[in-house]
Amino acid sequence: MPAASHACQAAFLPDLAEVGEMRQTTRAFLRRCRVSEPVAGFVVLAVSELVTNAVVHGEGEVVLRITVAVDVVRVSVTDRSPAPAVLKEAGPDGESGRGIRLVAAISEAWGSSGEETWCEFRDARAAA
Repeated sequence: MPAASHACQAAFLPDLAEVGEMRQTTRAFLRRCRVSEPVAGFVVLAVSELVTNAVVHGEGEVVLRITVAVDVVRVSVTDRSPAPAVLKEAGPDGESGRGIRLVAAISEAWGSSGEETWCEFRDARAAA
C-alpha cells in the first residue's frame, strides 16, 4: 500500500439505490489502493451499513469519505441529522437495529458525533 494517504468522496441525496453504488465505488477504490482482503471486504460491509443507516435514519445529503493511509482505512459517513448512531439490541424477528453493532464488531474503532459516523480498519498486510 502506498505510504501517502489517498481519499475518495461521494455526496448524494438519500436514496437506497445509492447503497449498491457506494459498495461498488468503495471496492474499486480499495482495489486501486491495494488494500488487502479480507480488510477490503469488511470495509465494503461497513460502507453498506453506514450508508444505509444515513439514508434511512439521517437527514439531507449523505457524504461518504474513505481515507487510506499507511496501515489504516477510515470510513466516514455524514448527513445533517444531529442524532448520533447508537448500538441497539435487535430482537430475533427485528428487521433493523443490527447495522451499527455489526460495524462495531468488524472494525478496530468506531464513533458517532451525530452528523458523522465513522469507523477504522487496520490493514495488517501494509503494516508487515
